[in-house]
Amino acid sequence: MKKTLLALALVGASTSAFADAWLYGGVSAGRAEYNGNSDTPMGFHVGTGILPIIGVEGGYWKHGNFDASNGKGYAELGSWYAALKPSIDIGPVQIYAKGGLHYYNADYKDGLSGSGSGTDFMYGVGAEYFVTDMLSVGASWQRFNGVKTKFDDKDVDSFTINATLHIF
Repeated sequence: MKKTLLALALVGASTSAFADAWLYGGVSAGRAEYNGNSDTPMGFHVGTGILPIIGVEGGYWKHGNFDASNGKGYAELGSWYAALKPSIDIGPVQIYAKGGLHYYNADYKDGLSGSGSGTDFMYGVGAEYFVTDMLSVGASWQRFNGVKTKFDDKDVDSFTINATLHIF
């Protein structure tokens, strides 16, 4: 019995060690909501674990295209972000939060002209399951605050699935 418990502890510790990779990167896609309508966001992220329980992450989100309230034109929204990412590993599962800043850009199309941009806070939560020592899949929710367009000033909420490759 003691050998079995020792073996399980070692497997859990080795999986957790890989969860705090020195370098990781991945892709995400899902559903974003803004101004009463939704679209499919896509993004990528890269990060590093600076301590066993906290990392730094950055990336880009193409939130999608969102119609104007009056139905005349739409805004194509995207954000670059940088965030701190505290996490905890429970065996092969990593639970995390993230919080930081995002720089958004709105390009107007189909009857609207120009563009707009700004900076505000972003945050989110998620969980990942390590399929192998180097590959995790998971789900997350993010909120990008204060995205101002010609027709609204709202938050962009994204519910996504992701795949991440952990190196080193």
